[in-house]
Amino acid sequence: MAKLNRLQRPSINGRLVVLLSAIIILIMMLASPVRDLVAQRARIAALKIQVAQAEKQVEILKEVQQKWNDPYYIASQARVRLHYVLPGEVAFSVIGLDGQPEIITNAPPTTAWAGQPAPPQPWYKNLYESWLEADSGVVSNKNEAFTVVRPNAPK
Repeated sequence: MAKLNRLQRPSINGRLVVLLSAIIILIMMLASPVRDLVAQRARIAALKIQVAQAEKQVEILKEVQQKWNDPYYIASQARVRLHYVLPGEVAFSVIGLDGQPEIITNAPPTTAWAGQPAPPQPWYKNLYESWLEADSGVVSNKNEAFTVVRPNAPK
């Protein structure tokens, strides 16, 4: 009969329950500090990237400041921005067909000269136009080669 009692005894004893509950409590106690540690390390990494970008911006601004300390650079900017000319030089202003001076920008032209293909459209305009074509069911003939001529293009 003594052998039967041993076989019927539960395999989980009090010590194992106490050990498992202690481990679970320990894990629960350490979960929050570990999560905070990981979050702090991520924040530190983000701040290091931000500091590197700020240092790069400072270098760029120092270069710009050095350019503005050069009298030749200041003179070239005055010539470009304020249309100043040196004594003896002749200044020209390009006037459009409407009689107004053309605005000079560094942006690429929106139209092409005669005989040159039109500049490609950005991807989002192509996507929007294809969506409109699919919605209306009318297909445009964009595959045909055409050129755009500026109204004041030389002939």
